[in-house]
Amino acid sequence: MTTTNKPTLLSEQPLTLNSMWLSDIVNAHLTLEYYDSSKTYNKQSTVFYAPYHAPVSPIQQQFLDDGFQIVYDNLWEAPVVDTSKYIIQHWDWIRYYESIWYTSLGYNTYCPDRNYKHLALMPMRLKKPYRDLAIQQLRPWLDDFVWSYVEQGRQLPNDGNLAEWGTQRYFNPEWYNDTCFSFVSESFISLIDNQVLVSEKTYKSIAFYHPFLILGPVGILQSLRNLGFETFENLFDEQYDAESNWVKRLNCLVDNVKQFQKQPYDKLTQEKIIHNHEHFFNVHLATAHIEKEIVHPLLHYIET
Repeated sequence: MTTTNKPTLLSEQPLTLNSMWLSDIVNAHLTLEYYDSSKTYNKQSTVFYAPYHAPVSPIQQQFLDDGFQIVYDNLWEAPVVDTSKYIIQHWDWIRYYESIWYTSLGYNTYCPDRNYKHLALMPMRLKKPYRDLAIQQLRPWLDDFVWSYVEQGRQLPNDGNLAEWGTQRYFNPEWYNDTCFSFVSESFISLIDNQVLVSEKTYKSIAFYHPFLILGPVGILQSLRNLGFETFENLFDEQYDAESNWVKRLNCLVDNVKQFQKQPYDKLTQEKIIHNHEHFFNVHLATAHIEKEIVHPLLHYIET
């Protein structure tokens, strides 16, 4: 139900809550506007919306000087502790947003036509030391991988235009049809403030019916299970999830690759990948979390 007398969230540029994928959720509670120098804004009903990690712009400074409430967007970065500001952020934001975004793109309709041709899918973009070491250790199997390392000049076959930001979410069914599992190289391999941050890199495998090994922070598999997803102890030795040393964790992952046998999924694996796909694409659940954990706290802050 649309809220009457909605507060206005005013920004100079498109930010996360301005996304077209979120319009039905956010517009029910807030009026989203872009700054217009010809307009006068009411301090009682207008809140200025700014990126957390960007320098303060002259326009933002003017709103600060005039005593307007300011809220800061940090939804796409690891949450921070900063009690001097109201920051819109959440550890599980990516999981909720990706579900709604992928559904809007029609990715929820993908039906696998799997051929088990290649061993694993391993997409990587940014150069990082732990990825360099992973490449070295996985060298004996890379000819049987579908993989990329964009900053090192290697793209996935039949990829989108890498000059466009949205290509990070480009989906080619062949990548998943042709491979048995995903070897996920996460954005972080360490905990952040004792928390696990799960990125879209892991959620892609979940969305597209893939088992996975994850080179990420310790406890990432348990974090996924806490969110209601299945992991694949029936295919892999998942004891690596408890190994605190990331190099030893990588060694365990490589051992899993070495021991994996390409063959059609058994019944349990099929049940797990179907469960994960359906749980990920539960848009009603994602919407409820965004309203409860992002929108309603923001409204409470504005109203008090």
